[in-house]
Amino acid sequence: MSAFQNQSGIKLVPVDPSHAENMFHWMDDPEIRRHLGLRREPTLEKTIEWIQFVTDNPDKVRGYAILSGRTHVGNVVLDRFDRYLGTARFFIYIGENRGTGLGRAATKAMVEEGFGTLGLYKIWLTVHRGNIRAINAYLDVGFKIEGVLRDEFLLDGNRVDVFYMGILKEDFLRSSSSAIPVFESI
Repeated sequence: MSAFQNQSGIKLVPVDPSHAENMFHWMDDPEIRRHLGLRREPTLEKTIEWIQFVTDNPDKVRGYAILSGRTHVGNVVLDRFDRYLGTARFFIYIGENRGTGLGRAATKAMVEEGFGTLGLYKIWLTVHRGNIRAINAYLDVGFKIEGVLRDEFLLDGNRVDVFYMGILKEDFLRSSSSAIPVFESI
């Protein structure tokens, strides 16, 4: 895995042990944890183990630290690769400077990498219906809501729907020249 940068100025670099402290700190943040749906208490040791897994298994998972300048602000991941279908799952979390467009820029950069270097046909994700900021970022990049998984997520002890979203390479190439609707709520 190598580092790459898109026009937004953010840079994606492979996660390594130097990112572990920030990652652990963010996983311990209740706001981040509630949107990710973490089921276990995060530990620094588990974080380091995950980084080692990513490093050792680039055919199974691609994990990148998002850098804004020299500051590590979050992570972006492609995993659950299906080589036969040319698909992978996407997920992201921003730990620093949320609400500034860094997540959208990192999403676009990772999707570019997935369709370019990795030769994927489709990238998919799931997001709970209450994460409006993320849904709008995904729509803006070109993802489409393809389905609803009813009561699939626990948010603050309540069951909420999850959107299954996907983007095809052709959608992504088109999205840079067309307006994408903004999601408010359903």
